[in-house]
Amino acid sequence: MKIMEESNAVTRNPMENISSGRQYRPSEATRRIFGEQEFYGESLSMRKVYEQIRQAASTDVPVLILGETGTGKELIARAIHRESNRREGPYIPVNLGAVPTQLVASELFGHERGAFTGAAERSKGRFEQAEGGTLFLDEIATIDEKMQVSLLRIIEQKEFYRLGSGRAVRANVRLIAASNEDLAALTSKERFREDLYYRLDVFRISVPRLQERRGDVALLIEMFLRRYSEELAKNVVDISSECMGILESYKWPGNVRELKNVIQRAVLVCTEETLLPEHLPPRFLNGKNLRREAETVFEVGTTLERMEREMIVRTLEAADNNRTQAAGLLGISRRALYNKLQKHNLR
Repeated sequence: MKIMEESNAVTRNPMENISSGRQYRPSEATRRIFGEQEFYGESLSMRKVYEQIRQAASTDVPVLILGETGTGKELIARAIHRESNRREGPYIPVNLGAVPTQLVASELFGHERGAFTGAAERSKGRFEQAEGGTLFLDEIATIDEKMQVSLLRIIEQKEFYRLGSGRAVRANVRLIAASNEDLAALTSKERFREDLYYRLDVFRISVPRLQERRGDVALLIEMFLRRYSEELAKNVVDISSECMGILESYKWPGNVRELKNVIQRAVLVCTEETLLPEHLPPRFLNGKNLRREAETVFEVGTTLERMEREMIVRTLEAADNNRTQAAGLLGISRRALYNKLQKHNLR
């Protein structure tokens, strides 16, 4: 195992430190557990989410979770259920965006035999399946106006009708909805009912983008690296500074889901103990994420101090002044880079 630059000590635990210079802390210190649901991150935005999970779990009011695709909205819904007094009841998730429009009513409310062509027998819908528990409706913005009216009625009257039946069925269900679209904007465009929006938006949780919780990226990388090294029976125990710099400077449009998939792929193709840039998908090795191969020439007699200063300046220029990426390109930790910037009066 390699010698860490700043400690000058051999790393005994393979994951005790990572090459970016950040000391690894045990998972117990960086994760939050709700029931059996784990979250990793220490950023202020995620701490706020943790507190909101606890607050939402202490009540039975509808919850609206808003956030981009891949931010973990379903994980939050599951955590609320597992922390609530409904934890012993069922948790039923439904991705409404994946259900054809003409089948949404049957999916949610069920149907009687003969209610429509192909309905050979009675079928319970998701509301009945979630009786006594929690129903999570993802991509709520995709349902049409007729279904919006039906949902509004259920929230207000706590009952629904199976398709083909005239008998009301009571609904003892905690409702959590989620969307990656701005529902307030949709209501102003009359694409989503305002009355339903306000019924759902009793307790709102806004999930931050991964780009807004930069301090959590390294923690998530460490966690996924451990997870997939075990699951894929690999011995990948470290990550190079350059690779970490590239990952930390990336914008992550797909959020945590994209990060997870990238690390899983990297571990799968890695045949060494250390993840390198070459193990990342091709999109990470294009443009600004690719090490610049510009030639730098120094005259004989140039002092090492002057050479070091010049290389730092040029690397920062190549990285568009992104210090995390510059540190990765130089093969040093961010902390070491900051020390050198101060040394050469470059701050």
